[in-house]
Amino acid sequence: MSRFENISDVWSFLEGIPMFQKVGTLAANFSLDNISEFCSKLGNPHLNYPTIHVAGTNGKGTTCYLLEKVYRDAGYKTGMFISPHLLRYNERVQVEGTEISDEDLLIFFQTAGKLFDEVKLSYFEISTALAFWFFAKQKVDIAIIEAGLGGRLDSTNIVESEISVITSIGLDHQSVLGNSVKEIAFEKAGIIKPKKPVVVGNVDAEAAEVIAEQANQRNSKILYAGDLKPEWKRGVISFGVANIEVHSLLKESVNKWNVACAWQVFKTLSATFPVSEEGVIQSISTFTGPPGRFEKLHADYNWYFSGSHNNQALDASLEAVREIKELENTVLVFSAMKDKVTPEFIERLQPFKKRYFVQQEGERAAKLSDIENEIEVELMSEQSAQRILKELKTELVIFAGSFYFYPIVRRWISKV
Repeated sequence: MSRFENISDVWSFLEGIPMFQKVGTLAANFSLDNISEFCSKLGNPHLNYPTIHVAGTNGKGTTCYLLEKVYRDAGYKTGMFISPHLLRYNERVQVEGTEISDEDLLIFFQTAGKLFDEVKLSYFEISTALAFWFFAKQKVDIAIIEAGLGGRLDSTNIVESEISVITSIGLDHQSVLGNSVKEIAFEKAGIIKPKKPVVVGNVDAEAAEVIAEQANQRNSKILYAGDLKPEWKRGVISFGVANIEVHSLLKESVNKWNVACAWQVFKTLSATFPVSEEGVIQSISTFTGPPGRFEKLHADYNWYFSGSHNNQALDASLEAVREIKELENTVLVFSAMKDKVTPEFIERLQPFKKRYFVQQEGERAAKLSDIENEIEVELMSEQSAQRILKELKTELVIFAGSFYFYPIVRRWISKV
């Protein structure tokens, strides 16, 4: 009898595995050995279709969603693997914009059931193997794969991608990736494949030097998003080197870099995956962005969610807020992981008119005691949330600090 008789068995199995969200790096396995062995026993499904591999400190999720939309709109059967999920585990694996069903999830776990005893995988490695298997089963034309942590030793890095993308480099997850921009850039550049091109987004000179060195060693051509001279003016994205202008629905100016990265991918892969310039512009103009990236949460209220979990991402969100209203007239509701609550992070939150803090569960989550001496906040809890949200109906409110905060906010707002 299979240990996976129904989908409840799958959820129980997954819940029994340490998650990065709760315990941090203890949940990770920074080696390609186990995922390689597991996928080999599965028949190496990740080698059955072309892939685009996307890494970066910020912007990689948005870039993946954008790439997926453009290729799907152009008629290609797309696969997309992303993390973390916001509301449902199924979000991580999508084909043609549709999440994997519980039925297909169950089939995977029944198919691979015995392998879990032979090869020990982390939560993220299981998710990666699931995506690889499902994309092969669905016979996708192209798969967009988002790296998790870093790149070089990330379980997604067993793909033999047609092109790599490094969207940005910033100080994040230093305990794993290194304490300097150079060290982090080296880890991200680990996704570059021999004789395959790499697109580089908004990185500083120090990071660019490291990436160029790694690309040269692999005889890989570099295409810079900056060569397009992307510009932003209240939602209008244009390229200074071409007569191209896109009226986008996006709210954050940093998206000019994500769009420029995607544009370089479309141009570079045009021989094997042709898309028309008009089609790309049309797809970008109707792209609302992924969930949780400066997403408007309620039709009637000026409430937005931005999963800004590091200084670089937070700066982009604050700039977008200022295009709507001054921070001094804006309310912040935030929740964060303990390792993100640095003096620099807290300093960025000071200008808000009013600040509410939400404590999440789990060892990684910041508690009130971690921040109350640094910044004046009012605690928002399950008990007080509905009362406070009713008081904020006329305010511009930004919910921020962690993607893990998203399901909590969504649940609260559904009751307002």
